[in-house]
Amino acid sequence: MSGLRLDGKVAIITGGASGIGAEAARLFTEHGAKVVIVDLQEELGQKVAVSIGKDKAIFHRCDVTNETEVVNAVKFTVEKYGKLDVLFSNAGVMEQPCSILDLDLKQFDRTMAVNVRGAAAFIKHAARVMVEKGTRGSIICTTSVAAEIGGPGPHAYTASKHGLLGLVRTTCGGLGKYGIRVNGVAPYAVATPMSSHDEETARMVEGYCATTGILKGVVLKAHHVAQAALFLASDDSAYVSGQNLAVDGGYSVVKPLLDGKIVIITGGASGIGAESAKLFSDHGAKVVIVDVQEELGQNVAVSIGEDRASFYRCDITEETEVKNAVKFTVEKHGKLDVLFSNAGVLDPPGSILDLDLERFDRIMEVNVRGAAAFIKHAARAMVVKGTRGSIVCTTSVASEIGGRGRHGYTASKHGLLGLIRSACAGLGKYGIRVNGVAPYALATPMTSHDEETAKQVEEEFGARGILKGVVLNTHHVAQVALFLASDDSFYISGQNLAVDGGYTVVKPM
Repeated sequence: MSGLRLDGKVAIITGGASGIGAEAARLFTEHGAKVVIVDLQEELGQKVAVSIGKDKAIFHRCDVTNETEVVNAVKFTVEKYGKLDVLFSNAGVMEQPCSILDLDLKQFDRTMAVNVRGAAAFIKHAARVMVEKGTRGSIICTTSVAAEIGGPGPHAYTASKHGLLGLVRTTCGGLGKYGIRVNGVAPYAVATPMSSHDEETARMVEGYCATTGILKGVVLKAHHVAQAALFLASDDSAYVSGQNLAVDGGYSVVKPLLDGKIVIITGGASGIGAESAKLFSDHGAKVVIVDVQEELGQNVAVSIGEDRASFYRCDITEETEVKNAVKFTVEKHGKLDVLFSNAGVLDPPGSILDLDLERFDRIMEVNVRGAAAFIKHAARAMVVKGTRGSIVCTTSVASEIGGRGRHGYTASKHGLLGLIRSACAGLGKYGIRVNGVAPYALATPMTSHDEETAKQVEEEFGARGILKGVVLNTHHVAQVALFLASDDSFYISGQNLAVDGGYTVVKPM
């Protein structure tokens, strides 16, 4: 690629007074272009032009929704510089997210007028000048990842960016015969004045993107987007047209496994549950963390982000509380897609001759009856909404084999597996899948009360395990639960997926 990639070129940049537009204006002029900054923000636009140098950049006030002003902006550029080589149609607006049920159509009209109609007007008049002058020009539009996918973003913005991408593709077809290229540049969320009104909200936007993005270790900045626009503006992309160049670290092509799903995780305040809450939310789910450990549960929800996770205190042995937890979830999010019934308790080993039946009752009440209550009420919510949901229960290797005298725990996990299989039969007609995830022994707050006992658990069961060279941890179990929760396991039901390194199927000689 050459040193000055826009040497001698003349460019219009709409929305050039701030954000991506201002960054592009600086970068384009550094690469030899003369730039006309077009914006409504006169003071900001003038400052950007002055900071660049009036011999390289000039400001022209223009409302992109007014076609006469668009005509005049293009005319101003050609009269000043004699031609137009590049249009970077970057001006845009974004409304606040809301339910489609509360859509403000006046706001919708404004977003479409700026983001689609304004771009159409500038493409029309910029292309006319290019055709008249015989210029093999380049037109770039700032689209968005929202031009390719839907999501939790604002409805008008998403519709407008899809519409703009359609416009890029149709104008590519019509202008190709004149040697004019038309492309889009599609950034992931980036902190700009459109999305962030101060440093605090900018940090929030960047933090959210760092968490939800696919590409880790780098934060998307306006400069990265400007560099992609520079490539499309330059002759380095001489045979590229009709494309929507994603600057999203792979976000639009890697679909989160639980995108848009609503999940309840019981026992979500620690251990496997907390790890699953983090993993599920990383894959696009909204998670309700259910537990009796209120402080821990609130801390997990806050660490994930209150826009993606919330805590609800619930004793799963109380059916009324279970019912209310499901009701809370549906009222907050409108539906329930996944139940991960993970809450459980463990009894100490001992002889059947000394079995404490009160403790036995408690184990069965939490591990089987509590799961049964949540399956009942979660499934009811799914059936009412017509949701083809997924129910996942944490069983154990103790649901398949006997062990060393944890009688209540082993009986409860065998019972839970029976419940999974019977619920699978009853709920299949509604499209609801029910499965178990059966981990080998691992260090969690249920088995280990401090680091020393955690090491002891890992060493003891590592020595007894079949698969060597790896220590089972909560993330491994959470990943299997994620698979069973997602549509990747769409035709799997009634199964108990062992995460045990072969322990339950290899009998020691």
